[in-house]
Amino acid sequence: MLERLSEKFTGKLIKAGVISEADADVYIYGFFQTIMMLLNVITTLLLGILFKLLVPCILLNLSYIPIRTNAGGHHASSPFKCYINSAIIIAVLLSIIKWVAIPTLIIIAILFVSSVTILILAPVETENNLLDEDEKRVYKKRSIIISGIEIIVFIFSLVLNQKLVAEIIALGLFTECLMLITGYVKNHNLLKLKS
Repeated sequence: MLERLSEKFTGKLIKAGVISEADADVYIYGFFQTIMMLLNVITTLLLGILFKLLVPCILLNLSYIPIRTNAGGHHASSPFKCYINSAIIIAVLLSIIKWVAIPTLIIIAILFVSSVTILILAPVETENNLLDEDEKRVYKKRSIIISGIEIIVFIFSLVLNQKLVAEIIALGLFTECLMLITGYVKNHNLLKLKS
């Protein structure tokens, strides 16, 4: 449905002479990605409002998206599956934030395990996005810097008695930790099947 919408919009731009037919595929892809991004943002904000945790929901995404973008990990096989998975993950994390009292020591343990996993595994490539050695080095460095910044904010949050912020950071990093492990295992299994 969204692909057809992107195709129709691109077709109208071609008819209007705004873009050339040779560039149609690029515009269709760009419009589709933009629509999916907007849909994800709207869904995330609606979940934050639904759970009455709009600010924590935004903080959760600020914690998760930068590390996810650079560290990589498991990706769904289609944009629709990605959208559904993302919505479910956000709903589960908001449920934990709202209804589960996590002791501070557990939050620290979650952050520690997640950070070590990110340090060891990142970046994890996908079958559709293979990385060369230079890209691996760059993404590894970025992942370490982002994790380091999040750890510093985590420590300051605990010192300033802002346990909720610390919990959100730990959960964001833990989610990426799970994505890295899942992607790593999937890549390892694909290599076994090919050999």
